[in-house]
Amino acid sequence: MKTRVIKRYKNRRLYDTSEKKTIKLKDVANLVKQDVSFKVIDNKTGKDVTISILSKVFSETLSEDKKNLKETTKLIRLLISKGGGKTMDFFKKSVLFGLGVFDLTREKAEKIVDEMIKRGEMSQSDKAKAVKELLKGHDERMKKLKTKIDESVEKVTAKVKGKEKEELAKLHQKIDELTKIVEKLEKKLGEK
Repeated sequence: MKTRVIKRYKNRRLYDTSEKKTIKLKDVANLVKQDVSFKVIDNKTGKDVTISILSKVFSETLSEDKKNLKETTKLIRLLISKGGGKTMDFFKKSVLFGLGVFDLTREKAEKIVDEMIKRGEMSQSDKAKAVKELLKGHDERMKKLKTKIDESVEKVTAKVKGKEKEELAKLHQKIDELTKIVEKLEKKLGEK
């Protein structure tokens, strides 16, 4: 798959060269969610500024999520306090991992943690706790997803039921009208 190129201009506008149109940060977030491969290049310098743009997208996403503000603040403080390239690698992996969190299994969680241990980003003694935390986050997200799906189904069902009632009322009205017409016709036929 070809990597999509997005240009960032001096005025901070983003231009998707594949779609040939200006895009916003929410569009970049959608590209990430759709697992589209892309990079963001500064139009003037030619430098890759993908991390900077993803950070802004991440920041906007966090500011919209008021419910998890306390946990998010803790995570960011932890990342800053640890500092260095390893933390940035961990952060990137966590963000990317978070995007695919719905298909997480214990085996996948252990594989991710083992890979981090291999690279020296985490100690073996932290493995069990890390796997547990990853799976806990997964379970919470799955519950939230299920709740959202249930709410959506309820809304749609309510709309359908409302429309059914409306349609039934219209049908009853038509039946009443037809009954009156039939009665009039019967009267006319009876008079002849």
